[in-house]
Amino acid sequence: MVKTLLTLRPVRHILLTSALALLACAVVFAVQLAEYSAAAGELRGMTARSTATVVRLDGGAAVIHIASADATATVEMDVRPAPGSTLPVFYDPADPSRAAIRGATALVTTDRTTTYATATVVAAVGVLVVDVLVLLTRFVRPGGTRRTVPIRRVKVQRGLLTRSWLELETPQTAWLPVYFSPALIGLPSPAVAELTGDRRVLVRAGGTIFYPAGRLHRVEPRGRRLDNPAEPDAERAEAARRPVTLRRQLRTDLPVLAVAPVVGVFWALVDGTGVAGWLAVTILAAAFGFWWAALRGSDPS
Repeated sequence: MVKTLLTLRPVRHILLTSALALLACAVVFAVQLAEYSAAAGELRGMTARSTATVVRLDGGAAVIHIASADATATVEMDVRPAPGSTLPVFYDPADPSRAAIRGATALVTTDRTTTYATATVVAAVGVLVVDVLVLLTRFVRPGGTRRTVPIRRVKVQRGLLTRSWLELETPQTAWLPVYFSPALIGLPSPAVAELTGDRRVLVRAGGTIFYPAGRLHRVEPRGRRLDNPAEPDAERAEAARRPVTLRRQLRTDLPVLAVAPVVGVFWALVDGTGVAGWLAVTILAAAFGFWWAALRGSDPS
């Protein structure tokens, strides 16, 4: 079964983009782990607790006085405290000049990197779970009744994504999104197809199986619609026999990358993580954009 699935073009497309998403998660995780280790090293040995008074601000640092140790420390800050405020402090009893208060860069970095690393692990697990569910629910042939109905291939562009749909002339007209196959290009309109399954439908037409890229819809999909001609011309017939490479498929999905930097900017502004946060989120959004397009069944024709 696994060997059979791997021969299917949409499955290979999904697995390739899943690998890109997992690689992005691994890269972001590794970077966050390195930053966490560096910040945790700065905090190592700060076992004593007390309170400290902010004496003054010095650029991006705060000069504090630790009363219990009668010592002064300079702390690099991400959040600027008010001069004269009293805050809890962690410091090294052997060297009170090594200290950290709330908003210190080292503390903020450990919190941020822990959150990002956890999020990437959750995202990676989510990719694997969704992939398994998709493979089991969309590419394993369903049981149930078989019937013959007329179908039409409809290409719909909505936003950055173009998908192929099959319009099924059942008693109540239905629309089924399908993963791209070159055979869709040369499909007459209408064409006779065999439908297998009840709740989950598999379509076979002209010797080709068209696998569902989502659930059956009873409402016509929104977007810019393009119908196949009644009979394919010579150019379409030739295109239907020509395989579409995964490289071409990825080039088709490039527009989804336009969203990634915008998502990164939004996250960096909300989270206050600056360039590092923007870069991490942009990488993840770009990789997951490719994966999302593959799951949805983008049409490269």
